[in-house]
Amino acid sequence: MTSSEEVNFAAVERPPSHAEKLAKLKTDIREVLGLSLTFCLLWFTSTYFYNYGLEYASITSSVVLSNTAPMWVYVLALSCIVPANHREKFEPVKAGMIALSLAGFGLIALQDSKSSSSKTSHELLGDILTVASAMSYAIYATYLKIKVPKEKEETFRFSAFLGFVGIFNDVIMLPVILIFNWTGLETFEWPNRETWLLLSTNALIGTVISDYCWARSVVLLGPLITSLGITLTFPISLMIDVFYHGKTFTFLYILGSIFIFTAFGVITLYKRPKKDENN
Repeated sequence: MTSSEEVNFAAVERPPSHAEKLAKLKTDIREVLGLSLTFCLLWFTSTYFYNYGLEYASITSSVVLSNTAPMWVYVLALSCIVPANHREKFEPVKAGMIALSLAGFGLIALQDSKSSSSKTSHELLGDILTVASAMSYAIYATYLKIKVPKEKEETFRFSAFLGFVGIFNDVIMLPVILIFNWTGLETFEWPNRETWLLLSTNALIGTVISDYCWARSVVLLGPLITSLGITLTFPISLMIDVFYHGKTFTFLYILGSIFIFTAFGVITLYKRPKKDENN
């Protein structure tokens, strides 16, 4: 055997032993556990504020204010709260596209306000809760990206992370449900068979699959693009209503949807200056 062959043979990496695999698995699980515990509290706060706000806010206010999330994500990314290596630099293109997205929802809200004049006495409280939900979303989306940096994108256990988030929510929030029921703040009732079916379907499609894709997107693309992507649900639902249900919408609805699509497309394709990429 020649010396070069000996070098090549020595360079072959030894496969990890069972004990090494087990040690790595334990390390990964501990890391995921800590992240899941913190994340579940932020996630629950955002979801609860949003659903509680729906009881008081008008549909228009709820749609518009909940979709201010990209703005809060960008503002948070610019602030000193975020570590320097994850902090965004102010870029007019991004700021302009966020403003364009908000303008799109503003046009839709303007149209809705013309077609509906009903107001609730607690609408201000509903608006505040909805904005609080959007801000909470910005916090937990940014937090996830910080805790799963680029070097961990391929090895991070997303399935385990979301599974522990669900377990922690069940365990930690169960006493909250009981307290709300005893105090009469929210009365708990067992759902019927039809409701169970709807909840299970929503849990699979709207939570498990959706949240998995969302979490991967936040880590791979960042919270800003992911947040703008979520706002596309409104214009996409509008298109489905037009093509499959035969509904018609006004010019303001269509123009607002174009603004939202444009904002997402431009920020997705937007390239940072080369000097930033080198840094």
